[in-house]
Amino acid sequence: MTVPSSSPAPQCPVPAGGAGGAAVPHVVVVGFGPVAARLVDELHDAIADGAVRLTILGAEPRPAYQRIRLGDVSVGRTAPEDLALADDAELVGLGVDVRCGVTATALHAATRVLTLSDGSALHYDRLVLATGAEAIMPQMQVERRRDGAVDAELSMRARRTAEAGGEAGERFPDGVMALRTMEDATTLRAAVAAGEPVVVLGGGVLGVEAALAVAEAGAPVTLVHRGTAPMGRQVDADSGQLLRRELVAAGVDVRSAADIHTVVSDDGRLTAVRTSRDEKLPARLLVACCGVRPRHELASDAGLPTRWGVHVDRDCRSLGDEHVFAIGDCAAHEGRDPSGLIGPGWEQAELAAAALRRDLGLAAAVERDAAGHPVDLARPDDAGEAAEAVEDPRLEVILMKSKTLSVACAGTTQVDPWAPDAPTVSTWSDPQAGQYLRIVTEGERLLGFVSVGMARTAAELAVHASRGTLPVADRTALVAAQHATAEQELGDDDVLCRCSGATAGMVSEAAETCSTVDEVGAACRAGTGCGTCRSSIEKVLAAAPASV
Repeated sequence: MTVPSSSPAPQCPVPAGGAGGAAVPHVVVVGFGPVAARLVDELHDAIADGAVRLTILGAEPRPAYQRIRLGDVSVGRTAPEDLALADDAELVGLGVDVRCGVTATALHAATRVLTLSDGSALHYDRLVLATGAEAIMPQMQVERRRDGAVDAELSMRARRTAEAGGEAGERFPDGVMALRTMEDATTLRAAVAAGEPVVVLGGGVLGVEAALAVAEAGAPVTLVHRGTAPMGRQVDADSGQLLRRELVAAGVDVRSAADIHTVVSDDGRLTAVRTSRDEKLPARLLVACCGVRPRHELASDAGLPTRWGVHVDRDCRSLGDEHVFAIGDCAAHEGRDPSGLIGPGWEQAELAAAALRRDLGLAAAVERDAAGHPVDLARPDDAGEAAEAVEDPRLEVILMKSKTLSVACAGTTQVDPWAPDAPTVSTWSDPQAGQYLRIVTEGERLLGFVSVGMARTAAELAVHASRGTLPVADRTALVAAQHATAEQELGDDDVLCRCSGATAGMVSEAAETCSTVDEVGAACRAGTGCGTCRSSIEKVLAAAPASV
């Protein structure tokens, strides 16, 4: 079924290989982030063989990069070029039409035409939306000053603009940002290098990571959040209090149960913020980490089904138009809200690529792991309708990226262990050592865990969570493993990189011919996601025999 757009489509000649039955079908990808880069990788052979013509539209002026590691760039740990996932010159040489700095402004589904921001139009045979998510910016008043005195007229104008729902650039002065783009990261990097005060708004994992990274770099930073403890939605109360104490010890000024209602600017530049606790905090940058929303307006305006993302089936095909796909943070895959994690996005890219091959009559790709072995992507519910009722026992694991503090969690941990019908709760804590562990199980299922300051234990629990298996029956063994003199080694079949699914065996095999983490990533994709496994890859490289 195809849903027509509400506005007339511009005149757009169908290119060779378009809907007229010519040999080369045209696939257009809107969005050029990590998930789109994975899709291009999955279609690489078909593009190289000339079996498909590909156009990629990217809103940013640069090709895909590891957005999840922007925090490393923002504090000077990593150079921007080190995060590159795609080489536009290489893609152009392959025949891909790469258009960075260009967006789609309208989708005309009935005629399969996109209107672009440069005024041109583009016809497609298949369209893949990979537009990701945008940061949610809070509503705040603006107190504008000029030459040190409050400019009432400008402040009132800013408030009226905010009430009318104006653009962020109209509401907020320079210095109010969200850490979503490379430009955001380089702006924060300059402030950190200069030692300027930074305020982070939001106590979720992204806000905690950002504030901790700034503190680790030696710049003054304040974390303002509404909850009683950071990461209150992901962790239980006790671990949240320990996390708060560890953040303070690391140099983060934590303001709990607070919000920011006013930003103060002098001559158009942020200088301070006012909180709900009647405090005025100096700030050259305000980093808003208040969540994200899917960028699905293109599909929604065209009449395609959306809610919190574009509604797509298992193949990532729109439920309203068989010619349109959506992957990553803009997609509600099989009715589920976008997870915000790179692993599910990569899996969706693989599923969409396979469906595109079937649609366009392209040769099916043999799915292989990094070691070259064929893999089966079929899930248990493919066996029949009876399996559809079986809930997936696997949990999405959140690992906080930090140089000094280990925090990992998954599933549900906020339960009352004393309730008569409560699941089994195992808790161990050593507040003086900055360590805490809680594991929640029910029958043969792991419901959730949280670990603070226990990296080895967290690594083992993360493997169980991602597999849907239970940890050892004697939970004290996990505590003992944390304090063992030697780090427990992973088996060849154990997952080393959760984002890509690369196992320790794949990394070891790649290390035989590679000398850097990036080379290993090119060989088996390990370390190309969130980056938390890069230190483990470095250890494998150090232990690998020298290549001849």
